Amino acid sequence: MSQYNKNDPQSIQRMFGSIAKQYDRTNAILSFQMHKLWNKQLVSTTLSSKPQSYLDLCCGTGEISLNYLKRCSHACEAYLLDFCPEMLFFAKEREKSMEINKHHKITYLQADAQLIPLTHASIDCATIAYGIRNVPNPSKCFDEVYRVLRAGGKIGILELTQPKNPLLNLGHSLYLRTLLPLLGKLVTSNHAAYQYLCNSIKNFSQPEELEKTLQSAGFKNTKVIPLTGGIATIILAEK
Repeated sequence: MSQYNKNDPQSIQRMFGSIAKQYDRTNAILSFQMHKLWNKQLVSTTLSSKPQSYLDLCCGTGEISLNYLKRCSHACEAYLLDFCPEMLFFAKEREKSMEINKHHKITYLQADAQLIPLTHASIDCATIAYGIRNVPNPSKCFDEVYRVLRAGGKIGILELTQPKNPLLNLGHSLYLRTLLPLLGKLVTSNHAAYQYLCNSIKNFSQPEELEKTLQSAGFKNTKVIPLTGGIATIILAEK
């Protein structure tokens, strides 16, 4: 069994802690910079309503939420949540290096995405990028997001997925099995971490299953948007 298992959250916390320093650089290399396009698509589809309060779950180094706030002209109260202290450290360092308008209020939360430390109906919008497949119980996470969202609030999920086209799926599977772990090892010196991440993509639920889980949590107006042939997928829902 792998030393990393999402049903052992402490092992996943240690894993992300070990790769936090090189996380952004590694993502850029492993996705051939495509993740930047996917991130922009998540922002444009989820945050276009200009929320006054915003929750970024599994925020990592804050690449998505902090870049959004940098461009955001209206005042926004943002909560960046991650269970890995090293990721939050680098998110705070990123904020220091960016020119983010002082009218935003940014709060960092080291917490479990399945137990969000916010009050009921206090958030306009939530995002979770590349994180839901590492959450032990996605339905519990969705229940919590539903709880903290206001009526009409949106959630946008961005996740790495498997293409449905047979040829593209074959090439994608070969990449996950061979090249991605090797590149991850070269950049971070942690082969096991990227082997886990490869397996987590291959073994995770299909987007349509996640959509059904969102609907079971009470969400409506759900929508699945494949990106780059289904290598990544955005799933949208509304309370």
